[in-house]
Amino acid sequence: MRLVRPLAALMLLALATAPAVAQGRGDAIARLEAARARGPQNAAALRALGVAYYKAQRYKDALPVLDQARRLNPRDGVSAVYTGMAAEQTGDLTVARNAYETYLRVGTSRRAKNDVRTRLVGLARQEAIAAAKAAVANEARLSQTPGNPLTVAVPPFRFTGSDSTLKPLERGIADLLITDLSVSSRITVVERDRMQALADEIRLSQSERVDAATAVRAGKLIQAGTLVNGVIQQTGATMVTLDASLVNVANGNIGPAASANNTLDQIFDMEKRIVFQLYDRIGVTLTPAERQRVERRPTTNLQAFLSYSRGLQAIDDGRFQDASRFFENARLLDPGFGAASDRAAAVQASIQGGQQVTTTTIEAGLTGAESQVVQAADRGSSAPTSNALEEAARRAAQTVNPPATNLAVGSGSTTVTSAPPERDAPSSGTGTDTPNRTGQVIIVIRRP
Repeated sequence: MRLVRPLAALMLLALATAPAVAQGRGDAIARLEAARARGPQNAAALRALGVAYYKAQRYKDALPVLDQARRLNPRDGVSAVYTGMAAEQTGDLTVARNAYETYLRVGTSRRAKNDVRTRLVGLARQEAIAAAKAAVANEARLSQTPGNPLTVAVPPFRFTGSDSTLKPLERGIADLLITDLSVSSRITVVERDRMQALADEIRLSQSERVDAATAVRAGKLIQAGTLVNGVIQQTGATMVTLDASLVNVANGNIGPAASANNTLDQIFDMEKRIVFQLYDRIGVTLTPAERQRVERRPTTNLQAFLSYSRGLQAIDDGRFQDASRFFENARLLDPGFGAASDRAAAVQASIQGGQQVTTTTIEAGLTGAESQVVQAADRGSSAPTSNALEEAARRAAQTVNPPATNLAVGSGSTTVTSAPPERDAPSSGTGTDTPNRTGQVIIVIRRP
């Protein structure tokens, strides 16, 4: 008799069981499709069918079903997270990001939420790169559609001067302007990462200067109506001048420059002077509350801001370890520098898990009621088992009235011994069963 080696046996077993697994999943989908036909507005049935489609790698079928389930029950975490994962598989990163952000608000599995947060860091960069590539590929069509003048893009400024250590301010000053221009609800400011991805795609950042033609091209690609064309000029050992002009993307006209000149240590005041001039030129009047928000300084520590600016430059260059170090240094120099802390956390998350956290990792992190919903869908059911509910009730009852049974576990056997029931002191004295044991049982039944 010929013996089959263990590895070969395992392979044969896998080949034998694969058709059975596929058949089982097909049966589950058939049952769930029938349940949908019986109740086309049943959110639980739609959710289960969407999960089953996802597990069968039918991602395009899963998305519309899960979307309908989410409309019927917007606070369901399972529908949201599976929408995110299915959208990733189909390459729709915008839908994936929106669904994941919803899961962070309504989901209940802590581990899955942590993984989703990490996943979003890498996803944002992928989304920006994909959007930039699509914009360049569709440049002929986009060029015919003028952008809204109140949609503003702020590419990096251009530094001129003898002190090369100040060059990272190109990114830092642009970042401050993006934050301050975003204060007004009337203005839509293009995200910095999205602008940089486009710059990389058309090599805007390698230009010696952002001239009118280059600015118009970038604005049309990103669907902005207005671009801020900025310069940082070192005019002496400690003197700098900030200039910023608005470029009309529709016709390429460049407006008069907003300008400020002072010593380097006054650069934060100079940036505020520039941004208020830009608001006037755009034609937006700030409310007193908005003006107060614009006046806030994220930091007054020049060295912390320089380190932060170097971190932005490192990100744009793809040097994430360096970026993490720069942002962390900025945070240490000024512990109140919130933007530096946020950037440091985001980059660190990207380094530690951005590449390792996948849709499989997120799915494995679902626990509790959310995990039971997924298991039920695998069986072709929209209703999870009640085991968890029964277990929760049992544990709550035992907390109020603990059993008088002790388990003695020995080697190879388990002995159950029962002790006499305990009575409180008054009961023992009177011989009556009136225990002074009180408690409260709270049973929470989550909507499936």
